[in-house]
Amino acid sequence: MYRGSIYYGRRGVAIQAISAIDIALWDICGKFYHQPVCVLMGARWHEKIRAYASTLFRPAPDAMRLATQRYLDLGFTAIKFGWGVFGEDSRQDVKLVEAARLAMGERNDLLIDTGWFVERSPKQAIQVVQSLEPYRPFFIEEILHPEDYDGYRRVAEAVSTPIACGEQEATEWGFRDLIERARVDILQPDLTRCGGLTVARKIVHMAERANVLVIPHSWSSDLLTAASLHLNAFQRRAVLVEFNTASGPLSRDLCRNPIRLEDGCLAVPSGPGLGVEVNEETIAKYRIA
Repeated sequence: MYRGSIYYGRRGVAIQAISAIDIALWDICGKFYHQPVCVLMGARWHEKIRAYASTLFRPAPDAMRLATQRYLDLGFTAIKFGWGVFGEDSRQDVKLVEAARLAMGERNDLLIDTGWFVERSPKQAIQVVQSLEPYRPFFIEEILHPEDYDGYRRVAEAVSTPIACGEQEATEWGFRDLIERARVDILQPDLTRCGGLTVARKIVHMAERANVLVIPHSWSSDLLTAASLHLNAFQRRAVLVEFNTASGPLSRDLCRNPIRLEDGCLAVPSGPGLGVEVNEETIAKYRIA
């Protein structure tokens, strides 16, 4: 499929369509052989993966504290705030992050997605990261435009906080650039964009050789979360999985057996294939073609 679409594909819609077909084929193979996808990929190192709540920045410190407490009460031990108002006022940005850190205490992890669509030079990005480092973020995500590989390298080499990137990236060659040229600390392949599980498995092998982490981007439906859990289970050094906190029907109702948080973790589905079943009624309700 990749070779067949090479003149009009490589990235964008073509690779995303290939990704969907690839994930479906892995699911079909798993059901045929009565094995979970991660086992077919080569290993099931983990039965559960610690999840981080993925949500938007709130506009004021008080709202940040309330949101943080809400996710802690739900059982999360890690929370990522992203986008929203972040980037509009650098001093306010620091106050928002400070409020989240104070609310979550020292034992929980704070993750930050600064939003790549905010235009920053590498020096400005370094200043942003350094202003937030006193609050000990687990990582800072997408501080620059996705294709600014040289800028990412300058940032990653100038700060102590791990720099994450990759949700917009595709193909094994794109992630090779993130490893060798951008020198980021954490790769974030989105299985629906990068080329599916087949490409993601190659990304994990490259990351292991380069000694960088892979934390899949999975801000979407329980279908993507399930696939990402299998990728995490396949990794020896699985750290976190993203959990979309939205309550919309395409997030929570796309599977008949929704994925649930338990003790701050998500269980890797143990059934054949992806281990979840598509809710055809939800698809029929929202189908537009």
